[in-house]
Amino acid sequence: MNILQYFKTGFRIRLLPVAALLMLFACSDFLDVDEQTRISNDQLFSTVKGNAEALSGAYYMLGEGNYYGRNMMVLPGIKGGNLKMHNIDYANPLSFYFRPSYEFNHSEDPESDYTDNMYRQIYEVIMGVNNIIEYAPVIENATEEEINQILAEAKAIRALAHFDLTRLFARPYNYSNNAQHTGVAFIDRVLNYNEHFGRDPLYRNYNRILDDLKFAEEHIGTSLAQSYASGAMNYYSSAYFSKRSVQALMARVYLYMEDWSSAREYASEVISAGGTSLQPHETFVERFVSNDPSGEDLFIINNEGRSSGAPLASTMGTRNGRTNNYLEISNDLLSLFDEDDRRLDYYIHEHNGMVSRKYPEYDGNKDRFIPMIRLVEMYLIRAEASVNLPNPDEVQARSDLNTIRRRANPDAPSVNLTGEALRDEIFLERRRELALEGHLFFDIARQGRDVRREDVNATMNRNLDYGDYRYVLPIPQRAVSLNNRMTQNEGY
Repeated sequence: MNILQYFKTGFRIRLLPVAALLMLFACSDFLDVDEQTRISNDQLFSTVKGNAEALSGAYYMLGEGNYYGRNMMVLPGIKGGNLKMHNIDYANPLSFYFRPSYEFNHSEDPESDYTDNMYRQIYEVIMGVNNIIEYAPVIENATEEEINQILAEAKAIRALAHFDLTRLFARPYNYSNNAQHTGVAFIDRVLNYNEHFGRDPLYRNYNRILDDLKFAEEHIGTSLAQSYASGAMNYYSSAYFSKRSVQALMARVYLYMEDWSSAREYASEVISAGGTSLQPHETFVERFVSNDPSGEDLFIINNEGRSSGAPLASTMGTRNGRTNNYLEISNDLLSLFDEDDRRLDYYIHEHNGMVSRKYPEYDGNKDRFIPMIRLVEMYLIRAEASVNLPNPDEVQARSDLNTIRRRANPDAPSVNLTGEALRDEIFLERRRELALEGHLFFDIARQGRDVRREDVNATMNRNLDYGDYRYVLPIPQRAVSLNNRMTQNEGY
């Protein structure tokens, strides 16, 4: 029997399906249960409002430090070379935390590697929305439209979470013919206590991710989680999945699948749909510096209701009265910008190293908003997809590149590259434009590139060749040893 536990955190209700987590990790002391906060499944999920609050909790959990609130943004940059450690020795409080990623020295042991917590956190999100999906069809006095809306939001979140698990714990889609290699465990229902489960082939993971997203695309409307939210949580529609943000996520998924036609189609659909637009040259940097949502945002994490500190600002962003640095912007990234490129303004010297103004500390020692999907990514997806079509459309690819480059520098020369040189430039433009937004290492892996870092003070694995087993994280040992159907990744 599954137990659901809820407790207040800020303005949100946080969803914690404890029994499912016990099955994953057999950690009976994961949470102390307060009887006053326990609510039965039937009571909570019997109303539209209860389900909306549960959805709100799932959105909130996306912003946890072990997910997009820090680690999912830091890991691709520190592995790919956009970030470096300020001090590699363990006197630095965060050296121990990020050093395994920096040096590609991950362990299955949860005591020495934070990625264990990422695995756990992402499955928490999945287990939570699975409860919503199970109960949605029997909500009292709910219309069909309301039920479908609840299901659409929950399935979009579930798709995102499973997609992220594949990026972290499985080889990229093109690693084998038709992605027949091992993916992750796709959990699409509420599990029985002590139920064991195995990993699916990666192609099946992606098929099910797309099934969830296609349902969401068809049925999603105005977020019910937003409708029932209060105060600041109710203001920003981009903090909730919409049809445009679902389609944008589909474009990203198809890009990883190298389904170039579908990736281009969905990216174009989002670009032409209206409602969002690229911020102009004069103000786009200030969008991050002020940390205000803009018309360029398709999907964001809203941290205004979070009472915790500022993990992204502390780790690699700007802080008031900073007295130490943990991670710094590498010269490998800074050297990619021309001197007239306004995106250089994202990076400043603070205390004794270079940090990013993309993640400024907000009033009250907080990270305020985290960009999940921006419209500019759709231009980059369309450019990459266009140049990789069976009959490449290099004109479209160059046009999209020029749009982005001239937003950063109106005097930038036109791109006149072709073939592999054009593909390489698109990769570099993604690195420049989406820096520190959770993309670089995943782009390196899915494109079959080697990790090459020059401004790096790692003591081991400064560089890594594509195909090395360390491109993929280990499955936490607790998840393997307590589940006789779970298999470990090669090399661990």
